[in-house]
Amino acid sequence: MVRPRAQAAHGRSFGTQAGVYDEVRPGYPDSALDLALTGWEPQWSGLRVCDLGAGTGILSRRLLAHGADLIAVDPDTAALERNPAPTKIGTAEDTGLKAESLDLVTVAQAWHWFDEAQAAAEVARILRPGGRLLILINQLDVRVDWVLRLSRIMHAGDVYRPQYRPQPGNGLALTDHRLVEFTTELAVDGIVDLARTRSYWLRSNERTRARVEANLREYFSVEHPVSGTVDLPYMCLAYLLERA
Repeated sequence: MVRPRAQAAHGRSFGTQAGVYDEVRPGYPDSALDLALTGWEPQWSGLRVCDLGAGTGILSRRLLAHGADLIAVDPDTAALERNPAPTKIGTAEDTGLKAESLDLVTVAQAWHWFDEAQAAAEVARILRPGGRLLILINQLDVRVDWVLRLSRIMHAGDVYRPQYRPQPGNGLALTDHRLVEFTTELAVDGIVDLARTRSYWLRSNERTRARVEANLREYFSVEHPVSGTVDLPYMCLAYLLERA
């Protein structure tokens, strides 16, 4: 599916909230990340990895800590300024990387911004035969009633579809998937900041932003009172694909 030009542009605007993004967006559980190594002899150390759509580096930092030989690719220069990995300006559809040069490509919180068919063809091109693609998606756990209500107030767009599987074709085949539940601790101010990192907020005018913030603060003072911090439930959806 080809993404509308306006939607693709929103996917490149997160650098405007780069600092806040790093503070309030959750990381990715090791049990989800380690899906990439299932049944595979290589370990992280020395693996040639591209973190595609890497942004500010929430996943890149974890990959570096594990010892991966990493290149971070993203079209958003402001976001990449915060990424600690070696970086390259590029898109999922045109990374500019060499053919068959990588063991693994990771995509965290970005697959939905890509043209899936073109991105799959590019990932297949830069992976060695037998190389892998790991797609990670953190979502608010909207199976929990109060979190579903929160998601709607934020216009987060988090919808859990248990049957969803990425099937991009173009030389990539799904081999495994995993759902990992976790929580992240935030105060109400942090949850408001979380809303500020969402695409709905980024493309809205100041009047709409003020209304969303007021609705969030009212929700946590009246409907779901919070004193101090709240453990915000998430689920990490992990999908492993392999290049033929």
